[in-house]
Amino acid sequence: MLSQMQLQIQYEDAMQLPAGELVNIFKKLIFIRITEIADGSPILLFNATFLNGHGIDSIKQIPTVELRDVLQIEGHEILFSARMSGPIAQLLVAEKDVWPIAPIIIEKKQLILSMQGTSSGMSNFLGEVKALIGSHFKLTVNRAYQGEWLTAPSMSPRRKQVLETAIDMGYYDQPRQCKQQDIALQMNRKQGTIAEHLLIAESNILKAWFEQSRMSE
Repeated sequence: MLSQMQLQIQYEDAMQLPAGELVNIFKKLIFIRITEIADGSPILLFNATFLNGHGIDSIKQIPTVELRDVLQIEGHEILFSARMSGPIAQLLVAEKDVWPIAPIIIEKKQLILSMQGTSSGMSNFLGEVKALIGSHFKLTVNRAYQGEWLTAPSMSPRRKQVLETAIDMGYYDQPRQCKQQDIALQMNRKQGTIAEHLLIAESNILKAWFEQSRMSE
């Protein structure tokens, strides 16, 4: 049986970690998904809001964050992917029986890290986190789980069909069971069209979650 847990790690308890400076660059940084694994490190897709005075150059100053693609940037808002080689990022892909799920957020000088997996996988993951930063974090297991606030926003029938096909084909499984090209072939559409539908759907779902989380505070 799968379990879920959520860790709330404060900046002062993890400031020694290589990517700890992210809290000083972003007002809010939201994990969307792992897009691939490169040289043993995950490439993560993020939606983020810069703090005043910061931009793309600030990301490039963090050695363990390798900026890959900037998909969209408008004012302080940015959608980007980056290869993360720091110890926390390594843990996200090191244990096969546990994997990251939304929400994973950096906001207000803290990291909210949500994971799902088997009991043994969760136990191993938790042990590795404690080895990195000690026991100074708040842990929630199978209760008051923030991700449960999420409900799917309304979307067009075509976008919903693309998202459902991606789920059915294992696009969001870990490890991923198909590529966007496979979904495009299955639906007889262009890969660019599939990519756009998935990206917008994921963005809308995240926005819906945040709206509900604000209402619940």
